[in-house]
Amino acid sequence: MIKTSILTVLVSLCFAPLGFTQNTATIKVSVADIKSAGKGEVVFMLFNNSDGFPKERNKAYKYYAVSDFGNSATHTFTNVPYGEYAISVHQDKDADGEMKSNFIGMPKEPVGASNLTKMGKPNFEKCKIVVDDPSEEIKIKFIIAN
Repeated sequence: MIKTSILTVLVSLCFAPLGFTQNTATIKVSVADIKSAGKGEVVFMLFNNSDGFPKERNKAYKYYAVSDFGNSATHTFTNVPYGEYAISVHQDKDADGEMKSNFIGMPKEPVGASNLTKMGKPNFEKCKIVVDDPSEEIKIKFIIAN
């Protein structure tokens, strides 16, 4: 165990000057003014590309569901490599793992996304953020808050 740790440190020190280190960040995401406090779960999804954005949990780079929340909920993503990401948040009121929508695709549960300030279908390009600092803080407001 100790030999492995020493080897890891030595390899890191050798390759760091050559530019082989990867900067990572923490991204604290919060949503406030939740109207149905404590009902279901609030799902935070971090996407590193457009595939599955904004609603497919299994295609998110990282996701986390918070089940203990009041009028606000927060989650911090850790060890996120610097780059471009988009974040979506929704309240899964029945905690079934799906973002509900009606027959025309309009969400039936509260939803929001990074950089989304008005109604309209979110897409990765519109919602993307650049992560290039060790610590980022993103506040999201539910656009549809039924």
